[in-house]
Amino acid sequence: MLEHVSPNQTRFVAPGLSPDARGVALGRFVCVLLPSIDRVVGLFRGLSEGVSLDELLPSMKVLQVRTPLQSREFIVLLPVTNSYAADQISAVAALVGGLTFTGSAKHFVRYRDSRAPLGYDVDTLHSDAQHGGGDYVLYAGDFVQAYHRDREVAFGQLVFNLSLQAVRSDNLRPGEEVLLRVVRGLWRFVLSYLHRNNVRCAAAACEAPEHKGGRFFLLRATDLPRRMVELFSETPGVEVHRFKTQRVAVQLGYRHPVELSSCASIFDDESLYLFSGQRDTLDITHGKPAFVDAAALVQLGAAPRPMGRDEQQATSVEEVSVPLRLVPSYGATPPIVAARLTHQSGPYLKKLVYVLPPRVLGGYRVSVTSEHIYLLNESGVDFIPLGEMFHAVAPGVMAPVGFQLIPRVYPDVLLSHLGGGADQLFFFCRESPAPVQLSRARFAPLSRTALAKLEVLQPHTTDLSADEPKPAELVNAHVGSFPLWGFSADE
Repeated sequence: MLEHVSPNQTRFVAPGLSPDARGVALGRFVCVLLPSIDRVVGLFRGLSEGVSLDELLPSMKVLQVRTPLQSREFIVLLPVTNSYAADQISAVAALVGGLTFTGSAKHFVRYRDSRAPLGYDVDTLHSDAQHGGGDYVLYAGDFVQAYHRDREVAFGQLVFNLSLQAVRSDNLRPGEEVLLRVVRGLWRFVLSYLHRNNVRCAAAACEAPEHKGGRFFLLRATDLPRRMVELFSETPGVEVHRFKTQRVAVQLGYRHPVELSSCASIFDDESLYLFSGQRDTLDITHGKPAFVDAAALVQLGAAPRPMGRDEQQATSVEEVSVPLRLVPSYGATPPIVAARLTHQSGPYLKKLVYVLPPRVLGGYRVSVTSEHIYLLNESGVDFIPLGEMFHAVAPGVMAPVGFQLIPRVYPDVLLSHLGGGADQLFFFCRESPAPVQLSRARFAPLSRTALAKLEVLQPHTTDLSADEPKPAELVNAHVGSFPLWGFSADE
């Protein structure tokens, strides 16, 4: 059975094994055992995302094998030169339910895992007779199995016969070149449509077998607008293809199970391959299509008739003018930048002023009119939930929250219509169609307006300075014995 490879081991029982630069036991090939063909496709799909299959194709083999019990499985032989590449293959094989082995010709042992970081070797080779003969012998931890080769599956035919898979979103990049496959009866109309809309395009005729529809036409277009992509995708007889390589294109909205750019060597340089997901077929052109610019193919038609002059009297613009109206709006609430309070809400505003922090209070500006109190805060007035909230539909133009102005014109057009400037504010209210116009100069900081006038008391002060002391007099006299006898502090 299997034995763990030890560090610095150089001799192996399994033929074809040798240590690589990291000391991992490795053969010339990595063998992946898979139960079905869909797992084989999954293996190549995972490998094509990270490695170039063109480097593996010259020595790679996909084999259908048969066990002694006559069950069919698949073996994929991939050439490797170091354990880094083998680790990547082993990781992808584990995701699709495959077992990874390594060897060089006929005998393949289990590739390394967490239990044996340097790989495995066998204690003895099992004879072919003991296992009923076989072309390949695989050594695993719990079985030793011989396999007979049934047939080899060509990788190119495997790729060509796979069906495309639909994808949720497949948008074109700006300036990307696409191919339009158009049936015989539509190609002139599609080409004229593209040419009239100033889309750079060219056309080529291609031959297909009669059972696939016969002749079809390819239109090569650059920077196709999104509306045209959606139109052509829904038009019968027209398919939009995007290039994967210079000679391979896949229908937009679909993807091939294998990354075709990683196996470009399987495609002929003198042919063009079109993978269709809608028809589930592959179109191969014989030779490169010869494209002709649309300007040389579009029919100009007869000369246009001279334009007649229809002179009509101009009417006043007022006949088609419409008034601005407030209508309910739906969706996300825009930022609130202003509020309108009644004078009855003034006491509540005063109470809130006491609890607002200085940074928040400094952001508000207030203007008091004869009917309302207007608050303005460019950063939002969510901190003061009083009165009717307003949002800005244009710089300096306010509308109540939950309403919008129609017709929807550009902000500069709206400001020009109102006749306002950067120093003016307009408030559209629900009770009146005419907006209220206020000057920004009338808005004063709330932190200054909220402070009431204080009466300053000026009490009488008393001078507490001491009198200037009299000059000191120094007397030198004879004091005699006991000079402090009879001294009193009152003297």
